[in-house]
Amino acid sequence: MMESLVSLMLGLLGLLLGSRLAVTGYENVARRFRLSHLFIGLTVVAIGTSLPEISVSVIGALDILMGAEMSEVSGIVVGNKIGSYINQVTLIMGIVGLVGLMSITKRELKREGTMLILSIILFSLVSLDLKITPLEGVVVTIAYLIYFIYLVKQEAPSRSTARVEEGTPKTHPFRDILMILIGMGVLFYAGEVVVRSSVQLAELLHIHTSVAGLLIVGLGTGLPELTIDVTALRRGATGIAVGDMIGSNICDILLSLGVGAMISGFTVDPVLLRFDTPFMFLIAFLVLGLFMRNMRLERKEALVLILVYVFYVGLKLTFFTGG
Repeated sequence: MMESLVSLMLGLLGLLLGSRLAVTGYENVARRFRLSHLFIGLTVVAIGTSLPEISVSVIGALDILMGAEMSEVSGIVVGNKIGSYINQVTLIMGIVGLVGLMSITKRELKREGTMLILSIILFSLVSLDLKITPLEGVVVTIAYLIYFIYLVKQEAPSRSTARVEEGTPKTHPFRDILMILIGMGVLFYAGEVVVRSSVQLAELLHIHTSVAGLLIVGLGTGLPELTIDVTALRRGATGIAVGDMIGSNICDILLSLGVGAMISGFTVDPVLLRFDTPFMFLIAFLVLGLFMRNMRLERKEALVLILVYVFYVGLKLTFFTGG
């Protein structure tokens, strides 16, 4: 048990160090190229923190091509995307919201909120027949690329009129990129260590595997977002935190799923359409509604999101774990 505890502590320390390195690099890149923190969060950070989900899709698709059972692999891949979305919009956003105030403008909320809902609608449409074909994978991937290009075009006018902050220390682009790569690498490795050691502790403490899998591994998949966004908030880079919270979910549903589906196609568990997908819609509208009140997420509202996650876990364990 002591070995697992030490690994857990070292993993948590790695998360802190990795997120600090990555956020510093992102901030430097934003200042150097006169990019807004929100744009960085919606694009570069969102794709970076979604790399685990992207790798799960690609590896799963390749396994199917190599002869693995499609239904079993698809259950892991598609379930990972939906589970990651629900975890991030409720639990992770709730925890980040308790740490600091997340704010957004009305224009940004309308743009990103619309895309968040559209991504779920598109996922639902391609999943109606309980399978996602390679052609449909191309469609959802193109949808994300169109959104990405739209963000770039929206950012261009503000970039052209932005002023470089006086007194901002000049940094070297190569060093900034290296800092981001090292930080993200440490972040993902440390996240894996935390999940592995937490599962070992759960087994030693005789915690039920379904509970450990849903809570520990579920939280583990959101550790990159959690640590990046908490660090960003503490450094005053609110846009990076808010952008990543929204952008990584759009990326997971469209890009992460699409690139894998293009390779082999996936099947969709009927339970995901009957229970989890409607729940995705509900929490998306809930989060957007909470932000619309004052264009920010306050601590009491963040607590509501955490309670919603607890409610979801309770329902999932009670009715949809197959005993």
